Amino acid sequence: MEDFRAASLKSWTAVAPDWDELTAWVDYQLGIAAEWMLEEASPGRGDRVLELAAGPGTLSLGAARAVGAEGQVICTDFAEAMVDTARRRLAAEGAENVECRVVDAEAIDLPDGAVEVVLCRMGYMLMADPAAALRETARVLAPGGRAALTVWSDAISNPWAALPMQTIMAQLGAPPPEPGAPGLWALADRTRLQRLLEDAGLESVHIQQLDDVVEYESFEHWFELTGRLAGPIRALLAGLNEKDRRTIEARLREAAQPYHQADERLSMPERMLGASARRA
Repeated sequence: MEDFRAASLKSWTAVAPDWDELTAWVDYQLGIAAEWMLEEASPGRGDRVLELAAGPGTLSLGAARAVGAEGQVICTDFAEAMVDTARRRLAAEGAENVECRVVDAEAIDLPDGAVEVVLCRMGYMLMADPAAALRETARVLAPGGRAALTVWSDAISNPWAALPMQTIMAQLGAPPPEPGAPGLWALADRTRLQRLLEDAGLESVHIQQLDDVVEYESFEHWFELTGRLAGPIRALLAGLNEKDRRTIEARLREAAQPYHQADERLSMPERMLGASARRA
């Protein structure tokens, strides 16, 4: 697990500058997730909110507006470079009731019952031990506190990422990941996700499928953005020689044909699972 954590930290640190530059795109692609989570968790005036794996801090910004000056938001990520990105953005937005800091979601340095709301957008499935992270989530929630999260659903419903990953791994002759191993699809199984939430000590679990379509300007736009923003895909691309990269790009052009529109645009479906729960 420690090797995985080190590699994960390295890959997400590497993409942090791109997340900083492309925050508007990230918010566009994941907008449905942010909207659903804030509605489900419903942070209110005076609430204390914790965002885990915050990336550019989108949920923290929304929560900061909801809780008002009398509330508090703690915006966290395990990659310091991501925390710096969120800190700059939130400061520019005038969010004075937000503290940004590095936090390991699997060992949260907050006391029991410290917050009323925990938010985590597209984070738990990438963690080495999501069960531990969810137990920590339950621990830091006050009685009656709410958690809301989103994860990616199955690969077949997310060609925007599945096509590059599968094509790269096939070119490298790499075996498919073990079911449930940390990665984009690790928590795509509803039954497993519900069990993890309940085993963590959370109740009133609600899981909902969230579907959207993302529009890319062209094949090149899709290939560039996915390679820059998706940490696991960027890490795979970084290990390729130029010949393999050209081969993969050619295969992806063919694989992307069903998603081309009349012009150069690509319309890529995406599917997420949203989950909400409460602490007893």
